[in-house]
Amino acid sequence: MQRALSLDQSPSLSLTLPLFANVPFFGLLAAILALYSGPELFNSRWHPATLALTHAWTLGIVGSAMFASLAHILAVACNVRIQIPRSRALTFWGLFSVGTLLLITGFISWQSWAYQLAALCLGLALGAYIITMAFALWRSRRDVFRGAKEIVAPIRLALLGLLLTVSTGLIMLIALASEQNLPNLVSLHIMMGLAAWAGLLLMAMSFQLVPIFQVTELYPAPLVRWLPWGVTALLIAQWALAFLPGPWLPVRDLVSYLIFLAYGLWAIVSWVRIWKRKRPTAATSTLFWYSSLSSLLACIVLNFWANSPSAPNADLAIGVLLIMGALGSVVCGMMYTIVPFLLWREAQEHVSMDADNTEHTRALLRLIPKTAHYMPTFIARAHWALHSLSILVWTAASLGIAFFAWIAAPVLLLSFATLAWNLWTAWQRYRQSLHAMRVYQAEHHIDAKQHCPES
Repeated sequence: MQRALSLDQSPSLSLTLPLFANVPFFGLLAAILALYSGPELFNSRWHPATLALTHAWTLGIVGSAMFASLAHILAVACNVRIQIPRSRALTFWGLFSVGTLLLITGFISWQSWAYQLAALCLGLALGAYIITMAFALWRSRRDVFRGAKEIVAPIRLALLGLLLTVSTGLIMLIALASEQNLPNLVSLHIMMGLAAWAGLLLMAMSFQLVPIFQVTELYPAPLVRWLPWGVTALLIAQWALAFLPGPWLPVRDLVSYLIFLAYGLWAIVSWVRIWKRKRPTAATSTLFWYSSLSSLLACIVLNFWANSPSAPNADLAIGVLLIMGALGSVVCGMMYTIVPFLLWREAQEHVSMDADNTEHTRALLRLIPKTAHYMPTFIARAHWALHSLSILVWTAASLGIAFFAWIAAPVLLLSFATLAWNLWTAWQRYRQSLHAMRVYQAEHHIDAKQHCPES
């Protein structure tokens, strides 16, 4: 396993920061939508507002963060460079963001024009993303770090899962836009999106990032090598069984349970690794990992109860635990690890190492906050507490407890408002450090062009 990261290869701030900014934006949008819809949001997973809220999470929040994070993990951990111009990156962000907003509009209004435009924007954006990533992996196939080859394989499988997720989603969108009967692809779309794309990508990133950032032992080599392939084999079997007649339903359910158990094995191993970490104090990202793994394990237990007559809304609760809990928690944890590093690194890019005057160089570097100082720890932990409370409240509301259905939206709104404030605080500290460097350069008559390379 690759223990060290080539941080100098990290993509530019301007390429991925807009995607990370989508996380609080779509989070606040989801909370406002939940406030507008009220408790009826929890009546059925097929409610228009529920469908809109689900895609605000899966595309706007989880998708945005994972698209950006994948570019970073491939560059710094695998030596796979994603070389695209800034204009193309901003075009992708614009098409993807507008397409997600149009899809949410379509589910709320059931207007065919919204579905048509959403299919066009999302098809172009996600198609271009998949092609770009696949080409980068192919071009760098001989340059991948020796210790990172184990995580490149599940990343390739995750991209295949993304392709299948996008394909089934576009087919259903086209059917909705043309007011035709929907093809029976909903279960496959959900399975590919959660278990193949997001699940395999999360697993692959954990193999690399948990040992480094949580200071844990490496994952067992057999688990790293074979578990992603085992999950993939089960997903292929589930795909094939979906097209078989009713008598195969018990086999299909068995394969579904095995997929949950496979991810449960990964969650237990990850939990033990993080619990036995070498760093005594739990960082904010550590707490979010605990929330993620706990949600996944609770989801596995709930899945075995889902077919019981006493669990009419278990599917909705499972969705909350998977999307908001298992995936959303990791996404929020990423914000406290990746964004401060990006801001710190970008600020350092404005300081050239002047061998003739090291005193000025050291003075400029001292004006840059350390990564831990961009977001105050106590407010970051407050966000973790609110996010964890949101998971509990939304799960309880999904299971039919009326009181929690009334407070679910305000808690979620407060959670994402806290995240937005933390990110805004980090951005302001970054801007203040740049201003302080410009003031220092002016006072000491230093040529700013020498120290501030073009972005």
